Amino acid sequence: MSHPDLTSHHVNYLIWRYLQESGQGEAAVTLQRAWNHDPQSLPFAPYIKTHALVSLVQKGLQYHELEQSLDKDGNPRPFSPSDCFFGPAVLEAEARKSQGGPGENGTDQAPVSPTSKVARDGVTNGHLTGEPATPQIVPSTKKNRKRDRAEINGDETPMEIDSNGIANETKPAVAASPSLADTTVDGDGDVSMGIQSDLQDQATFTLTNGHSVGVQITPAKAADLSPDTAILDVAEEFHVTRALWRPKDPTVIVAVGETFCSLWKMSLSETPVQEKLVESKGDSTCVSAVAWDPTGQKLAVATYNDMRGSITMYDVAGNAVDLLPEVPRMITGLHWTESGTHLIVVASDSKVSELALWDDSLRPDEFPSPQVIDGSIYDLSWLGRNEAYASGNGTVYQCNVDSSIHISKTFTSEPDRPWTFIRCANVNSTSVAVAASSAGAAFWIPTHEMHLDGAHEGDVTAIELKPITRQQSQSNHPLVLASSSTDDTVKVWHVDLDTKRFDCIHRLFLGPSSPALISSFSPDGYALAAASKDRLFIWNSQRGGTAMATWSVPRTEETKTEDGKYHLVNGHNGDVESMPDRSLAWDTDGKRLAFGFGKQLAIINMQS
Repeated sequence: MSHPDLTSHHVNYLIWRYLQESGQGEAAVTLQRAWNHDPQSLPFAPYIKTHALVSLVQKGLQYHELEQSLDKDGNPRPFSPSDCFFGPAVLEAEARKSQGGPGENGTDQAPVSPTSKVARDGVTNGHLTGEPATPQIVPSTKKNRKRDRAEINGDETPMEIDSNGIANETKPAVAASPSLADTTVDGDGDVSMGIQSDLQDQATFTLTNGHSVGVQITPAKAADLSPDTAILDVAEEFHVTRALWRPKDPTVIVAVGETFCSLWKMSLSETPVQEKLVESKGDSTCVSAVAWDPTGQKLAVATYNDMRGSITMYDVAGNAVDLLPEVPRMITGLHWTESGTHLIVVASDSKVSELALWDDSLRPDEFPSPQVIDGSIYDLSWLGRNEAYASGNGTVYQCNVDSSIHISKTFTSEPDRPWTFIRCANVNSTSVAVAASSAGAAFWIPTHEMHLDGAHEGDVTAIELKPITRQQSQSNHPLVLASSSTDDTVKVWHVDLDTKRFDCIHRLFLGPSSPALISSFSPDGYALAAASKDRLFIWNSQRGGTAMATWSVPRTEETKTEDGKYHLVNGHNGDVESMPDRSLAWDTDGKRLAFGFGKQLAIINMQS
């Protein structure tokens, strides 16, 4: 039977698996992003055994030695050390220790990182790497090496410091790398690394537990994204409150403000074109909610005027194609299913709220009977096709969705507080709803009876759940939550639903007097972006520490006051605001990031 031609996919997959199995999770992630976002989907992936690369290399070395020990006629000939594939030099244990890592004398030999070329470019296929061009091993003493071994073995729960100098508690789930002494060769010449099967499963891996074992890399200086950023002047009066990319289309984005909604079309060769969907006409009409349908064919825009809320559907050309029935209060939320034609409309005021279901495939003359709720609804999140969770004052509502929407279960919190945000996920076939209270800086997972008070020292401005990939959904992957706050930090949490624990694994500092006004994971969860009044930060969400990249608002958007300091101009009348609106939006591929500030929108290209 003939073997198929060896391709770069075969080689890359073997290297990718080797990096995971040897504990180099960050290098594996970098290779995955530069080459293939889902290597496990390759047709040959299920047939590759553990430690396949090492086994293949070992067999190749044996073949090379056999080849060198025979002459051209197939007769045995003397085999000298110079015939070895790696030459005659013997790599002694002491030499390995002194050259490959921190030595007893404190001198370090920096190894060549597989990501060093990527780091010089600053981006990999549109994704920032944050790796230095010439990585250096962090000098360590005997005491440090003892501490590192304790961390790898899980014997200690140390207090780690993110590279920005902020302490955070974390207990990493780390799989120890196999040592050379553990290797054995079986009768077929295959290499066994001497690891028990349960540890092999754990090593699958480093991408899911989020840590690398072995060499600690000094973080690179944050890259400046300014050269790859275009700035659009999207508003004449009011400031930008939200930006939305069209699904699967990095050339169309919607900019939203209190009195305007505009569609922007961009290309590499032409000036961006603006299509005004809603603009101020002096009639006190305000834009209250906006949402693309999953296919990107329709944009739903809710407006409020004369005590009534209405919804207009626009196509990608900016033409109005449908008008939905009016409701007798402001529409505060539009929520499409991730796949399908159902749209939940939230209409709310201080006294009563309504949840109504719209099926865009049927387009009825009126909404089905809404679910009426006393008090305000602050946020809503879908979970699959037939379930949604809504948050209000001291309450989270579990809703079933079929031909209409209705409450199936009500959760009540103690103490009674407004739950400003809610996000949902399916973890191991279990529904999980995570709510956060802004002013109370508290988390609540009503589906699992979990609470955490004092999550931040300031108000919570946003929460996001890290996207779970298909590979991670099939394993016992931890739920990862990011929360931003006016206390100048973004925190990344591991949520253990079994032990009911919130563990802060990263505390990311934006700088003194730099409140984190918004934060957002990239669609694949690799990067975490956050914005203060005048700066944007992007971190590796797995590693934390120093930001991989930053972007600063140009000084043209600032004004200098009598005290000689610069303050951002924003707000309805150009007044200086202490807490201005900021918006972040990743495109579907995570290659462009839109940052709304003041009357402008920065389009940051991550693939330069």
